[in-house]
Amino acid sequence: MLAVAVVVALAGCVDTTYDSSIPSEPTVATSTTLPSGSAREVLPRLVATAGTLSAAITAKGDKNDIAAEAQDLWRAAQREVAATRPELLGGFESNVAALATAARYNRAADADKAFKNLQALTDSFLATPTSLTS
Repeated sequence: MLAVAVVVALAGCVDTTYDSSIPSEPTVATSTTLPSGSAREVLPRLVATAGTLSAAITAKGDKNDIAAEAQDLWRAAQREVAATRPELLGGFESNVAALATAARYNRAADADKAFKNLQALTDSFLATPTSLTS
């Protein structure tokens, strides 16, 4: 019995080795390229993307990817909106943030609300004469 206890005790003292080829940090693919185009081109894409989030939340789909795509689309249009229609900036920012929150907490109704608000903001931006937005 004593011999078995000694063998078991010694087995617990084996040196631990680590495989250095395995990354210690989680690997996540991130996009570094923003969508391109003018705000007149990008904002309708933002609205279309936002319109898919509620269904993705309900179907347990790629909700985080959709929220990230919406964020990227907003970043691509943000400077132009800030330069030409700064009064719309806060509305766009808060509703894009609402999409991320809706995705995080599985709130399809909040995604729908943000979508409708983004649609109205985009309609307002697109109603601006082209000479002001170019």
